[in-house]
Order: sequence, then structure tokens, then C-alpha cells
Amino acid sequence: MGEERPLRYLDVDDTELEDYPLLAQAARAGGRIPLVLVGGEVKSPSGISIYWVEEQLRSLGVEPFAVAAAERGS
Repeated sequence: MGEERPLRYLDVDDTELEDYPLLAQAARAGGRIPLVLVGGEVKSPSGISIYWVEEQLRSLGVEPFAVAAAERGS
């Protein structure tokens, strides 16, 4: 994924939330927390686990962490 940071945690009152207009809009509208931006879609899962994150990345065409690490020999 190069220099991009695909995973980032923000509180709803962090000023950096405005860097993600879809999330900021969902938070202002009272969306159920947690709010997660996956591609261009805001999702609100009941819980977040590594398996949920990997599934969301897979849906965007990104190789899961464990597979990528195994291929690198890590």
C-alpha cells in the first residue's frame, strides 16, 4: 500500500475527522459508533476485529495481512 496509511483511528471530536467528509457527516448525523470508512462507504459494524478489517480490505482488492506477510516470509 506504499506510503498510504489504510487504518487510522479518530475520535468523533478530533479535528482531523474533517479530513474524512463522509465520516464527519455520518458523525454529525448521529451515526452509530463505530463509524468506519471503507473505500467510499461509511460502515457501522457492531464490533471490529482483525477478521472484519481483513474482509473489508479484501472487498477493496487488498491482500489480507496474514497472506501478504506469509508471502514476504515474515
